[in-house]
Amino acid sequence: MKLAEYGRMAFSEIFHNKVRTILTLIGIIIGIAAVIVIIFVVQGAEQFILGEVERITPVDMMQVWARWNPSTRRPMGIMTLADLQNIESKAGDRIRALAPMLQYSQTLQYKGNEYNCRLITTTPSFQRIYEIELARGRFLSQLDYEQRTQVIVLGYETAKELFNNQDPLNQKIKIHGATFTVVGVLAEDYQSPVFPASVNNTRGFIPISTAERFYGQNYFYLLLRVKDRSEMGYMLQRVIELLNERHGLAADGESRFQAYDMSSGLEMVSILKIVLMVLLGGVASITLLVAGIGVMNIMLVIVTERTKEIGLRKALGATRSDIMTQFIIEAIILCLLGGVLGIIGGYLGSNAALKFANNFIVFKGTVPTWAVFLSIIFTSGVGLFFGIYPALKAAKMDPIKALHYE
Repeated sequence: MKLAEYGRMAFSEIFHNKVRTILTLIGIIIGIAAVIVIIFVVQGAEQFILGEVERITPVDMMQVWARWNPSTRRPMGIMTLADLQNIESKAGDRIRALAPMLQYSQTLQYKGNEYNCRLITTTPSFQRIYEIELARGRFLSQLDYEQRTQVIVLGYETAKELFNNQDPLNQKIKIHGATFTVVGVLAEDYQSPVFPASVNNTRGFIPISTAERFYGQNYFYLLLRVKDRSEMGYMLQRVIELLNERHGLAADGESRFQAYDMSSGLEMVSILKIVLMVLLGGVASITLLVAGIGVMNIMLVIVTERTKEIGLRKALGATRSDIMTQFIIEAIILCLLGGVLGIIGGYLGSNAALKFANNFIVFKGTVPTWAVFLSIIFTSGVGLFFGIYPALKAAKMDPIKALHYE
């Protein structure tokens, strides 16, 4: 009952002096609104940057390859297709796609036409790694891989140069004396993660098992995409561990293999976000600190104005804790009112920032719920901290002196 009465008295005081209340709350309103807009803009900028990066490279991808021995001028280890099967069997629940890859220049021949392309030897899973889009036909199949079928998928430009606008599907071409059947053609404007359309257009794809049979290929590097990007660090370590189990360590005691994940460069984005949050949030916090001092100042004025009331209440039996609680609650309610208005201002400012940004880039974002709760908690803390001294001053008043105060 006392708390409800203190709350009623606080609201009565706040709305009785509207101009003074508004002037007191301006700092809190600006500070809270600034914090919310800063959080909105920084998080939106982070999402925009991450989105742009993901358009260029899949940040859930890692590459694994053998370390190079400069003295022997050979790789320290040779991954095999059995290694891929071992990784899939022991960590497949965390893997979105897994594929070997080796590329080299090769001349393709068709009825006197020749075209030099980047020939990629891989497995059917490569389509999921790079989200390959086809204009015609199909990509490599599991049956092609298992039976070492002599089939090839061509880039758009490769097919155009070889066949002069003829239908390339099911046509036979020569690669290093071996005959391959064209089973698919990439889309003309297909732009995979990492590689632009100009690169993809000049490629060709054959099963890695077929390449082993014809060319004796026994070296490749591994591409892997994880299901959950947050597990990238774990998967990097896990894949190296599985390879170490099968191949042992190098003479220097280190792994024969090394890995790189495409998201490693994104750490700088997170660091930049934290730096901006700290710097800009620090500026807004200074505003809130000044506003808190203003609240303390106005509460001291209120205590002075209500000296007789305090004396009367103490003469009627009010304890120090009653008086102190009353004025602390008034300070908290005053700051909470400023916090609510600041949150509204933050939402309005965030919408204005969103509309302005969308004139130049595709910018998306929402005010996080945690920022709103943080604002409420922070303003309550400001009211409590800066309301304690005025409340203590009121609680310590001598009732006789307070009643005679003019």
